[in-house]
Amino acid sequence: MPPNPNTDQPVHHAVIAYFWAPWHLRRMPKTTPEERMARAIWCRDHCATLAGRWFLLGFALWLMQISPLGLVFIIGGWPVLALLFPVAFIAGVSHLVAQLVAQKKAGPPKIDPPVDRDPD
Repeated sequence: MPPNPNTDQPVHHAVIAYFWAPWHLRRMPKTTPEERMARAIWCRDHCATLAGRWFLLGFALWLMQISPLGLVFIIGGWPVLALLFPVAFIAGVSHLVAQLVAQKKAGPPKIDPPVDRDPD
């Protein structure tokens, strides 16, 4: 059976794909204007979700650091998880900026017209 590129990935590829938009965009072609527009549409539709994941990761790191368990993560007087919070926050903001730039290029998403419902 041929390998499935979506399921036969190492764990670190799955984690990177869960958090990083550039990982996805690097695998999309960008030679023609239509392909660049498809990349912008993908980024417009998915970068906000990826940004939310970064914000949640940063929030979880911060909460873990300020909890009693956070004493375990103090190495050499440095609160390690609290130092990773700004990194996660900046990564989330960068994904939001990428989404806004992509929306400027691709335009707003298409919205289906309303459908009349039966009164039943």
